[in-house]
Amino acid sequence: MKKKLCVAAIMAASASAAMAGGLLTNTNQNAVFLRNPARDAAIGIADYYSNPAGVAFLDKGFHISLSWQAAFQKRQINSTAPFYQFNTANPSTERFFEGVTNAPVIPSFQAAYVFNEKWSVNAQFAVGGGGGACEFDNGLPMFEQLLGGQLASGINSATNPTGSPLYSYSLNQNLTGRSYFYGVQVGTTYKVTDNVSVFGGVRGVIARGGYEGSITGFKVNGIDAKNYSAGFAQSSAQAAAAAQQYAAAGDFANAKKYADMATQAGTVALMTSEDLVLDCSQSGFGITPILGVDWNLGKLNLAAKYEFKTKINMENDSKNSANVDAAFDAYKNGAKVRSDIPALLTVGAQYSLLDNLRLMGGFHYWWEKKAKGSATNVEKNSWEITYGAEWDVNNWLTLSAGGQTTRINQGEGLADTNFSPSSNTLALGATFRLSKMVNLNAGYMHTFYTDVQMSRAGGIVDTYTRKNDALGVSVDLKF
Repeated sequence: MKKKLCVAAIMAASASAAMAGGLLTNTNQNAVFLRNPARDAAIGIADYYSNPAGVAFLDKGFHISLSWQAAFQKRQINSTAPFYQFNTANPSTERFFEGVTNAPVIPSFQAAYVFNEKWSVNAQFAVGGGGGACEFDNGLPMFEQLLGGQLASGINSATNPTGSPLYSYSLNQNLTGRSYFYGVQVGTTYKVTDNVSVFGGVRGVIARGGYEGSITGFKVNGIDAKNYSAGFAQSSAQAAAAAQQYAAAGDFANAKKYADMATQAGTVALMTSEDLVLDCSQSGFGITPILGVDWNLGKLNLAAKYEFKTKINMENDSKNSANVDAAFDAYKNGAKVRSDIPALLTVGAQYSLLDNLRLMGGFHYWWEKKAKGSATNVEKNSWEITYGAEWDVNNWLTLSAGGQTTRINQGEGLADTNFSPSSNTLALGATFRLSKMVNLNAGYMHTFYTDVQMSRAGGIVDTYTRKNDALGVSVDLKF
């Protein structure tokens, strides 16, 4: 079971700036989002991702938005396990692990040309998911739980080839995961009536990722663990033979017992045969069809968008150690791993309460359960709501603020490098109208994450949370 958990952890080891959105989707693709995330029914070139059909209501001519953002995130895991006390480097039952993501440059641009009152063409480049490298300098609890937990039970069992119980162990571990989902989108809008417009487009997703990590210096009772590898392999073979004998005799209870012992000893033999080195780069490509509609009723604007599921196969370019290749087929050189982006529905409304005061809200829903890939392994599909307000103070300044409530339930799919707790986000900022042709947006966003606790076999309890901040500016130009 612990081996399976470790595999799940590695397979989900992706880094993400995770500025907003579901497990794999970044719904923040322009700095205007940082001053008010309720963009689903807003009309503007900076809102092209959120409401592409709204582009039809822009003035005739060329529109462009250039955006820069920076995001800073920490992923934190507080872990307890009874066998941690045998680690000589930190003889305590408690551990703190932290992964750090710094993404100082997250660019994007949106552009549209409005030909006339009916037609426009548009395009965008943005980071639709990922956006950085997440570095766990002191590794992950799941890796120590795999090795330390197997030793704590295996060395004190009938498969123990050392002749003595476990008194201590030590290891060095680290892991860095990186993930970038670049999106290039093109589309067109058409005004069906003076009040209704529709959008059709497609996004090409270029996926790049990778993992670099190692477990080295593994010792048992002060002795290099490699010295025990052959003994554990022999014990595994002996236990497997005993399991077959019990099964042939019809004693299935003992057959299962010895089969489990064989698996346990075999896992330790494999993991201790040499240092574990994971060096895997991945690349893939996918296509996302997109539909949108906008209904403009003057003071009230309504909009909706649907993004179809994006199928992505990530292909490996790996230089792993032999024991990693033997244990994890999914990370062998040339292997392919699915990493689909789930389908997404967004709906939104914007209402002008006064001539200079607008209220807005939106709803997002992801179909993660229909997407394939370890990162979308959830008990329930994710959803979120957005809300915000904008106040035109005068003819050159607009102040805005808003928030976002995201609910994600990963259940048993939660793992050390794949955890997205539910959260609440606050955002604020301003728009400066520098001229009739130039607007400047600036914003800041902070996300408050809940703590999620996971209890595992062997008395293991892991508590997960995150910290996230993002800031940015964008310039909107009109010609």
